[in-house]
Amino acid sequence: MPKEAILCGELAKWPDKDQMASILLAAGLRISVGRYSIRLDDFSHFGFQEYGGDLGDPQIEADAESAEELASDAKRVSDVLADAGLVHRFEIYDDNHNEMLHYFHHGWPLDNNA
Repeated sequence: MPKEAILCGELAKWPDKDQMASILLAAGLRISVGRYSIRLDDFSHFGFQEYGGDLGDPQIEADAESAEELASDAKRVSDVLADAGLVHRFEIYDDNHNEMLHYFHHGWPLDNNA
């Protein structure tokens, strides 16, 4: 089934991969840690990619078959990051990037001028 919702997100300052894994595990999330990624096992498709080396800042990769499913997953992860004091934002769009459907953040308010 095609994905109908995608997440675009960023963190103001990324913890290193081991710190991020510890934050997620401490919150009770099941994860898989790869060489350059952390995948959240309890979600259909949610992960932090391109972690490590000279790859630059990691990227958040998440999508789902419905905006409601992705919003539920994004809120759980956003709450975990907020509890850890990580400034971040998650924007959920329809699959064509035409309309923002949901917005979650900690310390990063929506910029209505963008």
